[in-house]
Amino acid sequence: MLYRDFRGDGTLVLVLPQRVVSDDERGLLTWRPIGTTGLFRRTADGRDRRAVPFRERDTVAWRLAPLTWTGRHVLHLFRPGRAHSVWWMFTPEFELDRWYVNLEAAPARWSDGPGAPAGVDTFDHALDIVVPPDRAWRWKDEGEYVERIGHPAYWNAEQAAGIRAEGERVAADVEARRFPFDGTWLDFRPDPSWPVPQLPPSGWDRPRVHSSL
Repeated sequence: MLYRDFRGDGTLVLVLPQRVVSDDERGLLTWRPIGTTGLFRRTADGRDRRAVPFRERDTVAWRLAPLTWTGRHVLHLFRPGRAHSVWWMFTPEFELDRWYVNLEAAPARWSDGPGAPAGVDTFDHALDIVVPPDRAWRWKDEGEYVERIGHPAYWNAEQAAGIRAEGERVAADVEARRFPFDGTWLDFRPDPSWPVPQLPPSGWDRPRVHSSL
């Protein structure tokens, strides 16, 4: 399946193929190992977005450039109806480095039929939560979240409050050690026969699907 991230104006900014591990009432669980290849939005001259001041980004030419996932293996849970996903980030030796809570629009799932691409579309909300193994959580990228408030491609003040409130609900789950921060899947190991996910040659650029939730 494809994990796709968009801006609020419909611009595709990230595509990563991932393997489906399970799909049940807890959500869609997928696997993204080190070495997974996809596409990520960069400036036409190859700079990362963080190298461009936010106020200048609408004046810069952008393109989707090749991306290779490095550093940590990721077990990625998309939770139905919840405006976030949870990442178990494992070291190459399969020790938990951290949980990473990506605040984002509720997952919108799509499929183009048997044998064709399928995926999850979302809209990253910039604000994230980093949860180390001891669960002493912290906010991440608060500055990026705040600077986008009022921009037409992102969120207004009311929506921004909703994003933070979602994060606070997740933080309460972390502190209470509720699922998915209760130790679930810490013993996960991928099947050695699984190939590294690859981006399909077509279908990855279909129009965005919006969640009905």
